Amino acid sequence: MPALNADGLDGTVFISDNLPFLKSLDTESVDLVCIDPPFGKMQTFVGTLKQPLSAEERRIERDLMDSWGVYDSVTAYELGVEYPDQSGRTASFSDIWDFQVRVYEDWLTNLESACPAAYWLIQSTRHTHSDSTAAYIAFMVERMLEIRRVLKRTGSVFLHCDNEANAYLRQMMDAVFGQDNFRNEIVWKRATSRKIDASRFGSTHDTILFYSKSATYTYNTVRLPHSPDYVSKMYRRDDEDGRGPYRVSDLTQSGWTSGESGMDWRGVSMKDRNKHWITPTGKGLGDWIVANVIPNFREIKGTLARLDALDEHNLIHWPKRGSMPGLKRYLAAMDGQAVTDVFEDLPPLQGSATEYIGYPTQKPQALARRLIEAGSNPGDMVLDCFAGCAYVPVASQILGRRWIACDMSPRAWTVVRRQFHKHPDLGIVTEGEMPGGESVESQFENVNRIIKVRGPSELPIRTTPDEQASPAVKPLPELKYKVRPHESNQSIWEAFVKHWGPECWYCGAVKSRDRRELQLDHIEPNKWNGQTTTAGTGLSPAVRATATKATASLHPKPLNSPWNPGASPRAPRWRKSKETSCCGVNGRKRGGRRLDRDSWYDGN
Repeated sequence: MPALNADGLDGTVFISDNLPFLKSLDTESVDLVCIDPPFGKMQTFVGTLKQPLSAEERRIERDLMDSWGVYDSVTAYELGVEYPDQSGRTASFSDIWDFQVRVYEDWLTNLESACPAAYWLIQSTRHTHSDSTAAYIAFMVERMLEIRRVLKRTGSVFLHCDNEANAYLRQMMDAVFGQDNFRNEIVWKRATSRKIDASRFGSTHDTILFYSKSATYTYNTVRLPHSPDYVSKMYRRDDEDGRGPYRVSDLTQSGWTSGESGMDWRGVSMKDRNKHWITPTGKGLGDWIVANVIPNFREIKGTLARLDALDEHNLIHWPKRGSMPGLKRYLAAMDGQAVTDVFEDLPPLQGSATEYIGYPTQKPQALARRLIEAGSNPGDMVLDCFAGCAYVPVASQILGRRWIACDMSPRAWTVVRRQFHKHPDLGIVTEGEMPGGESVESQFENVNRIIKVRGPSELPIRTTPDEQASPAVKPLPELKYKVRPHESNQSIWEAFVKHWGPECWYCGAVKSRDRRELQLDHIEPNKWNGQTTTAGTGLSPAVRATATKATASLHPKPLNSPWNPGASPRAPRWRKSKETSCCGVNGRKRGGRRLDRDSWYDGN
């Protein structure tokens, strides 16, 4: 496989509009994208740097901008970057969106054919929310299409947002990546308390949307240590042998087998208990046993032999009462509790935190580490194209991942340098020199790598074909709708009576008043409140003959009923019960024909 240009960009920060930067990356060259973009909150955020820029930092920043041709806000706009505050005390970014300022017309023109679902989402957002949010979604769609292109088939993306636009971003991600590739909507509790809002519940969480590019993607289960309460409750035993606390679990499973696992062991019968023996040869406890107690445990043949080895090494608990042994599961062998899609254990950054730089929207590196650990493996390439806070590059480096970063503000390079300088153990240095002309490399005993910075005119050269960054458009099947009935029950009944007459064909009773059952026979009690009804008067021979003749065409198959055309007429046997039909026949069970709306109009 030819080398991808991203492979040579490891540890590089690009100061550029991220759309042309993304377009310059090779197709399928990135393993994971982890971004914290603007949230579409329609305001400008201003942060006071925890430590104002030093004179040397301002000089480095100024020299870089001069080398890129960024001399003022006008040239910065022309190159697609931000012109930073020159006082060196604040940093700001605009989260205000407008079609006229942020969105090019050709974006929407191309979307209409390249990704129709995203195009119509933008149009519907104008109606359901506002033009400003629709412009924000249009901005994000263009970048997510490129992100999808640069992701490998096994790659994933984590998109950080909040309740301002997460409903629209979720639909955008469905349009770009496909609803089938949605994995999680992660909730991060970013605040422990909130001012009381008398009009609604307090908002204390952000949302992280997790999508993969395909059904085959990288995911590693992240686990946390068990809580002290859980440990004290479940791991109460300790043999004081250095292995630590443990709990006792079952050595058996339900269902007796005739093989070796169903044999008696140490006087314990499995057949009598309808069970069979099991031993821990899998991951978790099995790995711990091999690593710490019985190195050849998995090589031992036979269930009973493995039980003997476990007992020999004091890994089986024998109760004082009873005879059923149990397996000792040590706390040291447990992987911990798997993290769910609700992150409550990662507090937001406080002003006193070492990594805090003064940005109001800055996220903790621990959050990035969790996402990167779950969505990538050591050595994978991680991309952050909204890298103003530098929390993803630092977290990636700590976890042994390669990384590329991009941000449109030159101040991001200063922040990246500062954040890496807080981790001298990583052996990371940056291009340039420190104050006093001293080489950066001389300040570290062990230099592992040098991170680089490149400007808007120094983007990489794409080596893969210049294909359109759009998902496959699925053809929509023709819609089929629920069909309304032609007529109401009342109108059908009236037409039925007009056509067939109001009398029952068998007993002669007038039924035009009753439309509860649209069928040719009817159900009515013989007596009601002690009075004999029409149904209990019996049938005259003439009426019975008429009914027999009229129903002949309706029942071509002989029925075992009083009106079977092939049967000799006979009087019905009446039961003096409220449940007996006037004809002695329950229409539902004895061949009564229901009149349905369509067949009746066909003359059937």
